Amino acid sequence: MTDAFYSEPTNNIVDFKPRSQLAAEAQLAAFIEWAKQTLPRGIPNRVHASIRWEDGSWHPHGCRGCSFTALGSTISAPKAMQAPFVEFAKAMLVYRRVYLQKKEVEGWLRALRTLEVALFELTGTRDVTRVSAAVCNKACEHMNRHWTKGNTAYQQGRALEAIIALMRAKKLLKSDFRWTSPLTQLPRGTLKQQKADREQKLPNPDAIRALGEVFSNELTSPLDIVVTSACALLLSVPSRVGELADVELDCQVFKEDIQGNRRMFLRWYSEKINQVTLKPVVKPEMEPVVERVITLLKPITDEARAYAAWLEDHPDEFPPHEGLPPKGPDEPLTYAEACAALKLTAHEDNSRGVFNARFLKPLEKQKALSPAARALLAEIRDGWKTPRKKIFVEGRPGGVQGVELDDRLVITLRKLNVLLREKYLPKDFPYTTPYTEGKARVKYRDALFTVRTRALTEASGHVVLKRGFGVEIAASTGRLNVQLGGTNNLKKKSLFERYGYHGVKTNTHAFRHELNTRMHQAGLSQLLIDAFSGRTTMGSVYNHETVEERTQGVAAYHPKTKHSTAAQRLDKVKTNQPLTLGDVRELREGEQDRIIHQTHLGVCVHNFASEPCPKMGACLDCGLLGCVKGDDVKLGNLKEERDDLKRRLDKALDAQSRGVFGASESAKKLSEKLFKCEVLIQTLENPGIENGAIVWNADNGWTLTKNAAAMTGLIEGRFIEENQAQEALPSLDDVLALLDEIEG
Repeated sequence: MTDAFYSEPTNNIVDFKPRSQLAAEAQLAAFIEWAKQTLPRGIPNRVHASIRWEDGSWHPHGCRGCSFTALGSTISAPKAMQAPFVEFAKAMLVYRRVYLQKKEVEGWLRALRTLEVALFELTGTRDVTRVSAAVCNKACEHMNRHWTKGNTAYQQGRALEAIIALMRAKKLLKSDFRWTSPLTQLPRGTLKQQKADREQKLPNPDAIRALGEVFSNELTSPLDIVVTSACALLLSVPSRVGELADVELDCQVFKEDIQGNRRMFLRWYSEKINQVTLKPVVKPEMEPVVERVITLLKPITDEARAYAAWLEDHPDEFPPHEGLPPKGPDEPLTYAEACAALKLTAHEDNSRGVFNARFLKPLEKQKALSPAARALLAEIRDGWKTPRKKIFVEGRPGGVQGVELDDRLVITLRKLNVLLREKYLPKDFPYTTPYTEGKARVKYRDALFTVRTRALTEASGHVVLKRGFGVEIAASTGRLNVQLGGTNNLKKKSLFERYGYHGVKTNTHAFRHELNTRMHQAGLSQLLIDAFSGRTTMGSVYNHETVEERTQGVAAYHPKTKHSTAAQRLDKVKTNQPLTLGDVRELREGEQDRIIHQTHLGVCVHNFASEPCPKMGACLDCGLLGCVKGDDVKLGNLKEERDDLKRRLDKALDAQSRGVFGASESAKKLSEKLFKCEVLIQTLENPGIENGAIVWNADNGWTLTKNAAAMTGLIEGRFIEENQAQEALPSLDDVLALLDEIEG
């Protein structure tokens, strides 16, 4: 029956397709069997070869955060997910991680934990075919009680919706039903909460000053060089600490603008958009800082990069070092020689015990062992557990002289090489990060922060003389958290404590919040900041401008906007009363007040009495369009316009891929309009802008007359674009320029 649900693909994994005539129990059994067969087929890209279905946690095997524990389980009081529910949970995560290739599985796992509890409470069983809407609602109650902060419960409710939708699609339910989560997102915080959030998310100014002072010193400690250099990079481009693993030694790119000004960019992998981008260093003053970072890091990481290159180029050879016995790869080794090869201190008489206690036993405790290493360990243990021969000597008490060991195992450098690499090398070696579909990964031989394992010590920062066999990224999340935030371990002092800055703490993600806030204060648009930060959504949560700063920013949208009549203006807009020019801006000397036109997107201050619309109704290209904050009808129209632009852009891109004439130019124009529409929507949804305030659109400079003149050759198009009016949203062109640089 299994073959009916799974067929071997040539290059990929096929989906599980249920049979309509089978009952829910049979569908579930077939789904679980499909998952068991699919799990190893995800190797080597999605999970490691060490993974086994029966393991209680798949976290060490490349499925991060995937531990099959029950709701309420803790490290001190672990509680496992129970059968048969755990089999279903594993199958669901195989579908998400291996088939759908999603990196994040914790949301689904949390939802499954609450579903297990609710199912048992209402049905007395863990039979998932009996899940109902009542069970799902009960699970949501547990979510609300268990996750009380932020929107975590809401997110788990959405994950449960996706799980139920998949169960319905795969016919795993006895009674089919439709269900949506009753959990909702928390409302935006009050001004008091926003202030507290700002204080919590932004870094301590004393910490940034202290890091700058330490970084400017004559640093000799490799640990301090690594920590301060990592912070300097995170303060140069708004990024995540995990992205430091993919920063290459050769990461600098220099470009010149039209005026000949030279600026530094960093070749940077952005996790959220899953591609390499060129990120400009935030300010020219930070460029010497980046230069110093590379100057400091190169000498302490060159040897590790060369070693990583040797390991990659010689996969079947044992890593050379001074104490390595002069034996061939397949020549038998004594226990003493094996210890010397592994850099284990041992004497001839205790070398067997040292080899067993300090190498074999710790290796056997590792859960994520590859099949080759597991088979080799089994071979060694089979030869290890052999009868011992007792030597009898006459005249001695009991007649026993000693014990002669009769081990039959053969240890060679080739075998030790397999076990050593399994023990010391990262699972994703030679790459610094796990596989992600479409990602161009960086190798340890090229990474800026590559060091040997044990090359840094947390206590003093001095180099350990006996370097480890493995390689790692020095700027790891754990190490930086300890060095910037401290621990309860008094023996491990943070960088601030070692340099006398007592009580100072920060975290790496605070730097990202800091740079994003500074860019908002500088007047950059949300779209540009998101592109700069390598982000696609949730950009507003990084903006910690004060209410005063946001209020002041509203005045910068249009210098002639009349702010004193905001409330009355919004009331007129909502009740469809006529608006005059004096209602929206200060009248110039000699200018006559008049009724102005209201479009489907906002207000238009063009004087139709003097000439028809020079844009022919292309409002998103016109600087005379103003959008009124608080006009929900016009905001809804803008969103409909955005959706329509997205559909048209998709068609244009499809036509462009097929080489249709004119599709490329159409796609370019539609992209510009879509960007502008997104900016207007995000600005109008900004809670820091007063209701009734007007957000003026940016003009692209083109009119019907100029277009005709350009077509006849009277003027050149580039002069129109260079001299276009920039009354509002001045950073929109910067967005397009940045995206052109990213794509080019």
